[in-house]
Amino acid sequence: MAALSGKEIAARLTTVNLEERLVIGPILEPDEQLRDDQASIDLRLGFEFALVAPSSYGVIDEYEGVKGALTPPSLRTFYTKKYVPLGNKIVIHPHQFILASTLEYMRLPKDLIAYVIGRSTWGRLGLIVATAVGVQPGYAGTLTLELRNLGETPLSLYPGQAIAQLFFHKVDRVSLTGQALGQYSGITDILPRKMSSKQTFEKIRLIMEKRKH
Repeated sequence: MAALSGKEIAARLTTVNLEERLVIGPILEPDEQLRDDQASIDLRLGFEFALVAPSSYGVIDEYEGVKGALTPPSLRTFYTKKYVPLGNKIVIHPHQFILASTLEYMRLPKDLIAYVIGRSTWGRLGLIVATAVGVQPGYAGTLTLELRNLGETPLSLYPGQAIAQLFFHKVDRVSLTGQALGQYSGITDILPRKMSSKQTFEKIRLIMEKRKH
């Protein structure tokens, strides 16, 4: 399954065929972000970040304290959101974990999947930009980047900086439903929603209840 070339990505961005059109914007520097001699498009840091300090909450446990509840606890309580205006920065310290949004909003057609890959320069400085790298066909929204500084030196991050690359692969056209798109499609909120589906959560909860008796 070959990746789309730069020319093919550009063609998808401008095609009049709405079923095949790839939407990504804003693209601030087209000649810099999308080049014919590459097979990806650069993505930039957005303005929204979310920080978490697990040590202040103890263990993040989906089932702790549920006690028969039919829904898991909200994961949003573990995060503090921070807005960083253009021209300002956020510092990610060694071994710190931060969620960030992309500047670009996107919508994938039904026959494309994408992978988020870090830029090599950031990687050599120890910055990992995505741990959940797959983008499903039909996805719409900004992308959430899971930033982790594996180096030993703090790094300053500025909204608008090129932070990642998006590679595209063509797949057989799929029939999409709201469920197939996943829990994060169509939203721009970077905070996590749930760890398990409702069905999985309920099955494990029932097993846990039986083991107590």
